[in-house]
Amino acid sequence: MFTRKCSSCHTFGKGDLVGPDLKGATDRHSRSWLTAWIQSSESVIRSGDPAAGLLFKKYKQQRMPEQSFSPAEIAALLDYLAASGPEAAAGGMRRADSATPAEVEMGRSLFVGAVPMAGGSAGCISCHAISGHASNGGSLGPDLTHVYSRFQDKGLTALLDRGCFPRVLDESSERELSDQQLFALKAFLRHADSRGQADTSGTNVVSKR
Repeated sequence: MFTRKCSSCHTFGKGDLVGPDLKGATDRHSRSWLTAWIQSSESVIRSGDPAAGLLFKKYKQQRMPEQSFSPAEIAALLDYLAASGPEAAAGGMRRADSATPAEVEMGRSLFVGAVPMAGGSAGCISCHAISGHASNGGSLGPDLTHVYSRFQDKGLTALLDRGCFPRVLDESSERELSDQQLFALKAFLRHADSRGQADTSGTNVVSKR
């Protein structure tokens, strides 16, 4: 969406174009303000909003065209900008701590096999367990509750990209996980790790019942 709808008028970290540089936009404005602006900048300007008025004046009174994005598309676009957008894409895989709840849930679905991996492999649960999420998983591989803490973001990215055994790739695929799936699975493992740490910290009473 950014490439198709935004990049002709905006850059990310490369200075103003027709409109403002969008790097830091999610820090400068609230999500509700940005949502309203994307949907109809003219309406926000006419409301007398001070920030909208300043932008309108600074950029030669050019109104940003109204967009037909759905609420979910706007939310995804703002998540992309908040996670460093094009800069993150150019520099490699995003950090897991930038994941949205939906991406964490996608990672969980991949782990338990509810969503197939790009290369056709079985879900991680067939060989691995995770406390609180997949404690009934397989035992062929190690428990992955704290794998994120052990390898950290960069190391886990490399580990997931390399793939595991058993690995059943279909003939048309070169990688076990797509970039999106790799990120989602990494995000889920980070989430599971943080939950696992809470469960063993002595503050979680569930484990004492």
